[in-house]
Amino acid sequence: MKRAVTYCLAILWTVVALATDYTPSSVPNPKTQGQEFYVANPDAIIADSDEVWLNHCASALYAQTHVEMCVVALSSIGDTDAFDFAYELYQRWGIGREGQNTGVLILFVMDSHDIRITTGVGMEGILPDARCSQIIHDDMIPAFRRGDFGGGLCLGALRIYETCTNGEAPEELLNTKSVTNRGQYAEEDDADGWVVFAALAIIIFIVIIIIFFDKKGGGKSRGRHSGGGTPTIFTSGSDFGGSFSGGGGFSGGSWGGGSTFGGGAGGKW
Repeated sequence: MKRAVTYCLAILWTVVALATDYTPSSVPNPKTQGQEFYVANPDAIIADSDEVWLNHCASALYAQTHVEMCVVALSSIGDTDAFDFAYELYQRWGIGREGQNTGVLILFVMDSHDIRITTGVGMEGILPDARCSQIIHDDMIPAFRRGDFGGGLCLGALRIYETCTNGEAPEELLNTKSVTNRGQYAEEDDADGWVVFAALAIIIFIVIIIIFFDKKGGGKSRGRHSGGGTPTIFTSGSDFGGSFSGGGGFSGGSWGGGSTFGGGAGGKW
């Protein structure tokens, strides 16, 4: 039953991805909610409990090390390359402390199966590209392949935390259903499983119908997150750091004003 629910979720997100292409300018900045928010999860790809845990992890990491860690989970970025998307988003928001560039962006894209960790230049000695690649391939991708998207992101964030703090993580981060003890909370009775499966099947059917009629009507609703236009393809060699806001001007809070040269690593599951 749990496997059927996982497949159903994967199909649902694939269908949703057909209708939603984000651009770096249309991704909701979590800092508008407050300084303690570090996660953008506009399509509810990960559970609320995982989002809470990730915010807690990022807050604890910043308090201990002044490293700003941002997690972004999106249904689709269209045809834009994940490296270019992450680079522009990082620059636009200004993740990491200004002058020190101690920022980390984790970008997850559902429809293209992309996972990318982008780091500021100030992280190169602490979180080098090889370590980012190891975290992605050893910890995150295996969870994603099981359909455990929230667990993979939480585990990746925990590994980053441990790397930045010489292998130590506080007990409240380790004792969580989202990461190390996740399995003991995963059991559901069959009745609840069938209810979830039926509900997801209905949602998928409704979404397919909406997309079908939307396409017959000329796709008027497509691109609602990007102002109705097609996604802008960003090239990593253009306008480095010059045309982005650097994270300022948000009512709830702001990022530190850092930048990146494109360090980190990426992968697909």
